[in-house]
Amino acid sequence: MIKEEYEINSSTCALIPKDNFSTVIIEKQEEISILLPIQKVIEYSCAYYGSSYNGRVDGSKNALGSKYKLPIIIEETRELIFFPTLSPENNECIWISLNNLANYKKVENNVVVQFKENKEITVNISYESFENQVLRATKLLLILKNRKNEAKL
Repeated sequence: MIKEEYEINSSTCALIPKDNFSTVIIEKQEEISILLPIQKVIEYSCAYYGSSYNGRVDGSKNALGSKYKLPIIIEETRELIFFPTLSPENNECIWISLNNLANYKKVENNVVVQFKENKEITVNISYESFENQVLRATKLLLILKNRKNEAKL
């Protein structure tokens, strides 16, 4: 199926660049091709949920105290957190959903990423770098959950 717009949602597992003008979206039940670059899909999704991409990046910078390859919260209430495998400016950067990540393992010089519903992709990244990105995204999720709990008090 080819679409021309897409909102990241709780079924979205990964956003993979097809070329500079289109993206393959891995969902739990299907794969979707979209005629937009990844960055536009992420910007559209942030706006759809009431923020800007730059606002999401600034929020991550403030929460994590770092500036490079930041995970971002696409939507707070469903805790939709995505992290990049490379610098987001890199045309080969893949964005991964923390929520749908089931497991990952090193296979030669790559990482095989396993999602819920038995989907998997192979990412050209070192295991250590991938694990660091997972840990940063998990830290961001923990900060989000703690802030939600503090707001309830």
